[in-house]
Amino acid sequence: MKKIFFFTIILAILFVSCSENNLIDNKTDIEFKSYQIGGCNNSASLEKIAFSDSCFDYTFNDTLKINFCVYGNCCPDSNRFSVEQIIKSDTIYVTVTDTAANLCKCICNYKIHFELTGLQKDQYVFYCNFNNIITYSEILEK
Repeated sequence: MKKIFFFTIILAILFVSCSENNLIDNKTDIEFKSYQIGGCNNSASLEKIAFSDSCFDYTFNDTLKINFCVYGNCCPDSNRFSVEQIIKSDTIYVTVTDTAANLCKCICNYKIHFELTGLQKDQYVFYCNFNNIITYSEILEK
């Protein structure tokens, strides 16, 4: 009976230590910064916007710096996006939310700057979710 109890305790410890929560990097060690780069780029009327147009660039040394684009209403043209991130193992999930009211009949291409310092790995997969659509799926390497 003692062997079964001991074996059950060992399995429970292994199960807890291998759970998905342990795949999340320690956020206290990772510094996160994000902001919208000012202004509207390539405005267009609602009928003529090409949502397939995009931009993406990054540098990855001590700090991972990413610039990427999202679309939003032209008014207002600043401080309209919130950015949240989750890091699991070697994957960075970013969710961008447009928080501003739609006050004009035009759409702009806005650039978001995103930084993470304190990452432990040399390669990550980056996913960006905007309007419930994965707009970027990129492999980032040092």
